[in-house]
Amino acid sequence: MALFSGGYLFVLSNYRQTTSFKNPHSHLYSKHLRSLNLDFAFHQKARISNTIESGNTKNCAAPVADMNGFQLRCHLQSDLPHDTVSKYQVLHTTPSLSSTPFSDSGGCNEPSLRVAHQGIRGAYSELAAEKAYPNCETIACQHFHSTFQAVARRVADRAVIPIENSLGGSIHGNYDLLLRHSLHIIGEIRFAVSHCLLANNGVDLHDLKTVLSHPQALAQCEKSLTKLGLEGEAVASTAVAAKKVAAEKLRDTGALASSSAALLYGLNILASNVQDDGNNVTRFLLLAREPLTPATDTPFKTSIVFTLKDGSSALPDALSVFISNQIKLIKIESRPLKNQPLHASKNNSKSNGYFNYLFYADVEASMADQTTQTALKHLKELSTFLRVLGSYPMV
Repeated sequence: MALFSGGYLFVLSNYRQTTSFKNPHSHLYSKHLRSLNLDFAFHQKARISNTIESGNTKNCAAPVADMNGFQLRCHLQSDLPHDTVSKYQVLHTTPSLSSTPFSDSGGCNEPSLRVAHQGIRGAYSELAAEKAYPNCETIACQHFHSTFQAVARRVADRAVIPIENSLGGSIHGNYDLLLRHSLHIIGEIRFAVSHCLLANNGVDLHDLKTVLSHPQALAQCEKSLTKLGLEGEAVASTAVAAKKVAAEKLRDTGALASSSAALLYGLNILASNVQDDGNNVTRFLLLAREPLTPATDTPFKTSIVFTLKDGSSALPDALSVFISNQIKLIKIESRPLKNQPLHASKNNSKSNGYFNYLFYADVEASMADQTTQTALKHLKELSTFLRVLGSYPMV
């Protein structure tokens, strides 16, 4: 049984074969999925109430328009803490795969496609959403969890969220949200981040004393700001920094943000590419309500999360299932299991135990491959919980 709280937990049975799936190995794919006997579990006690910050729209049923376009403001409140363990009910009904041909990895030019992202207009997440889905309608959400909710409640069709940065590392909170919610990873993109120093018209570099930006952006430009003799001040995001400087007509304060934010808020670019390291890349995940139909004719990546019966000491055995099936491990990430942090030792003394972990892993494999099914079947034997977060084309 999965020891998690909140949201829906979709596991391997989500990837059951549909009749529209045309693959030469489809009979093997369907056979192995049936043999896995993994189920679809969800938390009965989780109760989420929503309020819309800029209006009274019920249950986030539609975005609320304001002067900056669609600005979704969902504040989620739950009477169930994220680290609470409760009972689970096992359901034997499983949503089928969509038979729509995959087009997300190459972008979608459909104007009606609604894509949620975190941050106000001009945020890097919005730029990533527009790169993934050109000509889409972007929906700005205040928090990452409201970005997930926008898709779950059909306010948006897709969500684009950052998962790791080449300088700052993994974004752990979004790993937790992947587990709490029932969305599926259907693709990924890499976005090169280029910070610009922005200021109001008529303000020169020597006029500035302070620079506003997101804490991570300030850290990425620390050496450059020191050379310029500027003090950093943290705000919610890079786009918020640009908007504040413009709205308040600040003369001694600039912003670190994108060139798009400069254009959007009418600011001048005093310096470009001010980050200390030019290789600043963020990987974004593309999320949808339904999983992607996997294929074998193109390289696929599969993302999973699991816990082990014998704790972290069994990790070498768990990884060996991929080695024995010649599946390449791309990434592995561990997160403490919040509701059961300590793994009991053999004498059942928690004080002598060690940390329990969730393991998030990316492997170079497709859920349509027989070898992938075999590997995950063996991994299930070692696990107390196993869930497939998505199987999607590699970039």
